Amino acid sequence: MKLRIRNFLSVNIIVFLLLISACRQNSLIQLEGRTMGTVYHIKLIDDVNASISEKELQSAVDSLLNDINRQMSTYQPQSEISRFNRWRSTEPFKVSPEFLRVVQKALKIYRETNGAFDITVGPLVDLWGFGRKGARFEPPDSQQIARILQRVGAHQLKVCGDTALCKLNPDLEIDLGAIAKGYGVDAVSRLLKENGFTNFMVEIGGEVYASGKKGDRPWRIGVDQPQYNAPPGQMVEAVLNLENCAVATSGDYRNFFEYRGKIYSHELDPHTGWPVANGLASVTVIAPDCMTADALATAIMVMGDERGLPLINSKKGTEALILKREGEKGLKALWSKGMKNYLLQGN
Repeated sequence: MKLRIRNFLSVNIIVFLLLISACRQNSLIQLEGRTMGTVYHIKLIDDVNASISEKELQSAVDSLLNDINRQMSTYQPQSEISRFNRWRSTEPFKVSPEFLRVVQKALKIYRETNGAFDITVGPLVDLWGFGRKGARFEPPDSQQIARILQRVGAHQLKVCGDTALCKLNPDLEIDLGAIAKGYGVDAVSRLLKENGFTNFMVEIGGEVYASGKKGDRPWRIGVDQPQYNAPPGQMVEAVLNLENCAVATSGDYRNFFEYRGKIYSHELDPHTGWPVANGLASVTVIAPDCMTADALATAIMVMGDERGLPLINSKKGTEALILKREGEKGLKALWSKGMKNYLLQGN
């Protein structure tokens, strides 16, 4: 039996927006749209200090996210990243400051995680059928994987000065899919703050930043139970209280295929070229910014709990909830030192 499940929205976090009573001066504003192959949602408390109308804000958000897509989408042939990937040279390639900032963060996390987070895995993702080149229903052979691995490794990518990137291997390609949504969340959050909003929640494809409060309490974010085939929001493992921080989840249960009774997830180990097999079902990371949370959630999925939790515990303002598979349907929850402080009572 061959089963294929693909969900490009990858909504691993379901945002719980419980009704609050409105006061005379404040009300809830909701904006939404499409970006990065998924959807975004913004919930914000109307603020007397805001310097922009709702219509102007919607236009500004869409314009900002369109710019990010033109920089970082591998699905747009003329985006910065697509042109960089076609650049078969070791000479410097000039990029925008925003693009450079995301790559610099990715390289930092690559070093911190000993290569578990690697933005050069795009060709592997395509080979396994989880990328632009369409789905597949059985694993590639070992020789194919070995050939692709020669083009994988972020140590072959360098920042050249303040404006350019250099490939040490001219065949190197990058994919920012595991960090770009987090960057988008951070960029929209900065836009809101610059325009006078202090209490809001921004979500892009399940990655979230929560600023201030929703009424008289923190924003509440639900974390899905990682069950294969379960629709987003149907089974919730935990509810988090968030205030002035970001959260992102990575898991094996949204994008996968089954071959001869075995599940093959889109979570690939850059060192081996194969889907991870460490038992982790999902990793939810809380961090000061969403770009960090997004990348670390992916990295910990690859690293596993024994290496991942010590890394999280070493980082200030960063926490993690790891759900590990036990048996056919069982789940074991593992927490970083301060994660329980974010859990809603009763969870």
